[in-house]
Amino acid sequence: MALSLPKSRLSRFGTVLWALIPAWSFGLLAFVPFLHAAIKLRGARMWAVAAFYFALDFVIYVDIGLTDVNESADTASGLVTALWIALIVVATVHALVLRRRVFAVDPAEALEDEPAVAAALAARERREEARALAAQDPALARDLRIGRPDLPREFDDGGLIDVNEVPERVLVERLGLSTAEAGRLVQTRERLGGFSSAEEVHAFAELPETTVNEIEDRLLFLSERPES
Repeated sequence: MALSLPKSRLSRFGTVLWALIPAWSFGLLAFVPFLHAAIKLRGARMWAVAAFYFALDFVIYVDIGLTDVNESADTASGLVTALWIALIVVATVHALVLRRRVFAVDPAEALEDEPAVAAALAARERREEARALAAQDPALARDLRIGRPDLPREFDDGGLIDVNEVPERVLVERLGLSTAEAGRLVQTRERLGGFSSAEEVHAFAELPETTVNEIEDRLLFLSERPES
């Protein structure tokens, strides 16, 4: 069985490998991550940093060439060797610090390996799928009891709540509404025959806009009601 790493871990591994270019290239490619950073961040200062590291690399390249041709250049070669070692250390540390700016990511993506975050993202995806199914086939949605956590069912809808059908207690327990808000919503839906959008819930049931915005992702309004 092939082993696989989560996408975010592979991404982090790649950024670390990027930052370690000065080390694993023995300083010969020390300028590369800084050139990439200059291209991505588009700052004059970053271009100057990239040019500085390239100049140091150039000195080392020249020294390697002179050493091959003239073995008597021991003193100069010794100084350049010290510079070479310093370049490897300094450039590696600098790149490790810089990588956070170069590879800035969405916090949700950075935390997607956390079980709680992964579960929340999976539930969000299930809600989107269940809502799409309900919009396409309301009758099937009722058979699957989408949005009805108060009834026995097997289908996972990610936590949707059909505000036109669920009892008042579900509005309190699953959506976090106060008893007064839930009671007002139930009374209003009975008077109107149901809601068709979160905007109607806000306008007619007089729920605060902030409250509606917080729970909108979980609200479901089945468009097809069974005949009495």
